[in-house]
Amino acid sequence: MEFEQRKQERRALVQHLLAQDWNVFGTLKFVNGRTTGRKTANKLLRSYWNKVDRVIYGKAAERQNMRVPRWCFAHEGADHENFHVHFVIPSPLQDTEQTCCLLNAVWAQHHAQTAPLAKNWIMPVKDRAAVTSYVTHEYWRMGSDTISDNLCWDNAQLNFAPNDNYTQQQAHRITRAASPLWLQQAQQALNDQKAQYEASGDLQMMERG
Repeated sequence: MEFEQRKQERRALVQHLLAQDWNVFGTLKFVNGRTTGRKTANKLLRSYWNKVDRVIYGKAAERQNMRVPRWCFAHEGADHENFHVHFVIPSPLQDTEQTCCLLNAVWAQHHAQTAPLAKNWIMPVKDRAAVTSYVTHEYWRMGSDTISDNLCWDNAQLNFAPNDNYTQQQAHRITRAASPLWLQQAQQALNDQKAQYEASGDLQMMERG
């Protein structure tokens, strides 16, 4: 009975996700997901997303509560011990690959326990149905605990209209958050991961390493 209920709940969650606007899929890992406790992980993830919001929106992140819309999912891996987080977001930058590189570079530098560039996977979405199936695939076991409510932000601010001055300030914030060298290395990691994914078409590879 519980399995059938979770099956229905997962189907509803998938439908909800497919109705949202997102084009970036990511996996944030830790240096060792088996030793990083969930409490510590969530603290690092909250501070990370707060930083991303400030990089993208500047002071508006706090003054106007501007946030990058995001849907985050905790996974524990096949052995229930390898904690990591998957997410989907709409690219807040016009260049989707730049968004992927920025997010990876900020996470890799965030803390001694956050994984290096090559270990995280953040890519433009190719197949929305495959991504929604993947981010929800631990629902049958974890139930709603797989949804990281404390990290999600499901409230896009549609009345935010950036001007030229805002765009220049945002570029400065991005440079402070991730130097050109970091972004270049993140781009290389992205290129490698895209090549691997295109060769296999298997999202499961993100769990490895």
